[in-house]
Amino acid sequence: MDNAIDEALAGYCTHVEVDINADGSCTVTDNGRGIPTDIHPKTGKSALETVLTVLHAGGKFGGGGYKVSGGLHGVGVSVVNALSEVVEVTVWRDKKVHIQRYERGIPVTDLQVKAYKEARTGTSVLFKPDAQIFTTGTEFDYITLAARLRELAYLNAGVKITFTDHRLELLKSDTPKVETYEYKGGIKEYVAYMNREKQPLHEEIIFVQGERNNVQIEVSLQWCTDAYTDNVLGFANNIRTVDGGTHLEGLKAVLTRTLNAIARKRNKIKENEANLSGEHVREGLTAVISVKVPDPEFEGQTKTKLGNTEVRGIVDSLVGEVLTEYLEFRPGIADSILDKAIQAFKAAEAARHARELVRRKSVLESSPLPGKLADCSSRDPSESEIFIVEGDSAGGCFHGDTLVNIVDRGKLTFRQIIAEREQNIQHECFTMDGDAMVPGQIINPRMTKANAEVVKVTFNNGESVICTPDHLFLLKDNSYKPAKELTPYDLLKQSTPIASAIKENGEIPSVSSLRVDKVQPLTERVDVYDIEVPETHNFQLACGVFVHNSAKQGRDRRTQAILPLRGKILNIEKTDDAKIYKNNEVQSLITALGLGVKGEEFDSSQLRYHRIVIMTDADVDGAHIRTLLLTFFYRYQRALIEQGFIYIACPPLYKMERGKNHEYCYSDRELQQCIAKLPANANYTIQRFKGLGEMMPEQLWTTTMNPETRKMKQVEIEDAAEADRIFTILMGDRVAPRREFIETYGAKLNLTDLDI
Repeated sequence: MDNAIDEALAGYCTHVEVDINADGSCTVTDNGRGIPTDIHPKTGKSALETVLTVLHAGGKFGGGGYKVSGGLHGVGVSVVNALSEVVEVTVWRDKKVHIQRYERGIPVTDLQVKAYKEARTGTSVLFKPDAQIFTTGTEFDYITLAARLRELAYLNAGVKITFTDHRLELLKSDTPKVETYEYKGGIKEYVAYMNREKQPLHEEIIFVQGERNNVQIEVSLQWCTDAYTDNVLGFANNIRTVDGGTHLEGLKAVLTRTLNAIARKRNKIKENEANLSGEHVREGLTAVISVKVPDPEFEGQTKTKLGNTEVRGIVDSLVGEVLTEYLEFRPGIADSILDKAIQAFKAAEAARHARELVRRKSVLESSPLPGKLADCSSRDPSESEIFIVEGDSAGGCFHGDTLVNIVDRGKLTFRQIIAEREQNIQHECFTMDGDAMVPGQIINPRMTKANAEVVKVTFNNGESVICTPDHLFLLKDNSYKPAKELTPYDLLKQSTPIASAIKENGEIPSVSSLRVDKVQPLTERVDVYDIEVPETHNFQLACGVFVHNSAKQGRDRRTQAILPLRGKILNIEKTDDAKIYKNNEVQSLITALGLGVKGEEFDSSQLRYHRIVIMTDADVDGAHIRTLLLTFFYRYQRALIEQGFIYIACPPLYKMERGKNHEYCYSDRELQQCIAKLPANANYTIQRFKGLGEMMPEQLWTTTMNPETRKMKQVEIEDAAEADRIFTILMGDRVAPRREFIETYGAKLNLTDLDI
């Protein structure tokens, strides 16, 4: 595909066809000049075979092949050939058709040449990835390919790209899926596409185009009223430069300088007032800059940062001239942009004190995150990871008025323990260490979840407690069982005598065994609380039972930290900076992670953890919290995602047990595959995990937190423009686009897959 686009850049190709074939192969066909087929003077083989079998033999080597190319090393097509089970190349040129077949990089036929009646030119390459190399799967992802092809069509105005998927069985259709991408307006249409769900500040998209010293530059700019961040995409020779580079540095510098100059000229900024910063000037801006550089210098093989120093000055001078002239002739647009920037500056000033608080706070101090962050002991960010959880998902919690037996103090409620802890009063509780009851230090007393679903557990000694359905109770055999699963047949662990059960006359009631009478779901929802007891991880309630504390011990304390968030965090897609910094949960995130201030250049050396893991329940609330967190990271500091620091934990959905054996399943498909392996008359049980709290600590560790056995997804942005658009639709202010999205795609959902 890149070679076809190189032909288009050289002015020889206007149409590229990409086909995913039914057998899993892919064909790319262009109407360029066709790969040369003459005998290569150095190899003695055809130029076609040389290009496909010799490294560094691509068209960008040796000079004169392409003026501009996205290729860097000239190895692309030869590497594809080596990694493919089959490659079949067809070249049309000189009124002949040339065909050659390769298998795993080796030609299995000579170059076959036949006369061709039409004066057709071009190249077609069919390749099928080698399943012996790509052992985890060779299925092409339609969405990923469509995003890249659409992007290429925007970046190369006038090139037509036809994308066809012939996998009818996968599509569940009788006809292939065909999409055509052709944009005469190029990157102007790209900006319009990204902003189509937003409210533009000015209808006309600002467009700059020019060439200097053989460097071609295109820039499209449009500001929107309902956006509080910028979305600036940079491309060099059609390659997305996610890590920036000199072209983006030049663009940001010239935007700031030009708009400040015009602001002073139009008396928007007084003589004694400071200039607007780049962050304020770019608030609400959607921009695309595409440069074509004859000899690009990319940093790293991934080509994600442009290093050519001369490009910075060329972008600065060319964009500066055109933008100044454009805005001077359109004072209304200039005023609208400047008014928004000044408004952003004032909003930032309103948030300045809160920002300074964020800057000053360090998570290593004792005050910033009292009773929330369970930090790791390591101070090396490269080995440290933080799990962001909803409340204390794993472990369950109690009503705030539940009484706990305190050593030498009698009984205190959770709320009383928290209040006294704020006065630096320490507490010890009773805890079971094996079969011995011993004192245990209470740490981290806190409210873990607001408005939680609860049950009332009544015991045969007349006492009762209110807790979340998943809270674990200690049984006589030292195993744990969630509250909602307790039955009158379960013997609960108890101390002898139960201090709280001694009557006023000193008589000890005869309770042969402590059992549950009933577990009753309650309609009211309440705030719930918990404590931690290091080492033993259980404590005694005043009613005599022993219960598990939160499952924070289901982790490696040296390298793994846990940050519980209370409720759902702020949706920052539709929130200005002042509100962001005043929000406690957002402030906890910023401080714990070491993010600094929104809009500042991202400094990964300040990041306290190099793996930031979103770990939420597998239910609707969990999905919503995960979406809010992704929105926060995408809008507050997108570089976290672009540089691969954000992950999503994948806890299992099911546990299937048969006898003493068990298996965890992470999807309905995996569950069905496990069931299919069993004999027809097999007896087995299936446990569906709706929340992390339903897992025992060792289960949570094994399935979700142990680096050796867990599954995690790294969050990536494959299509930056589409990601920005989807965040705007689903998380933004406007209801109409969201409704349209739901009406369009809702009908395509399989309702049986939904967690309703």
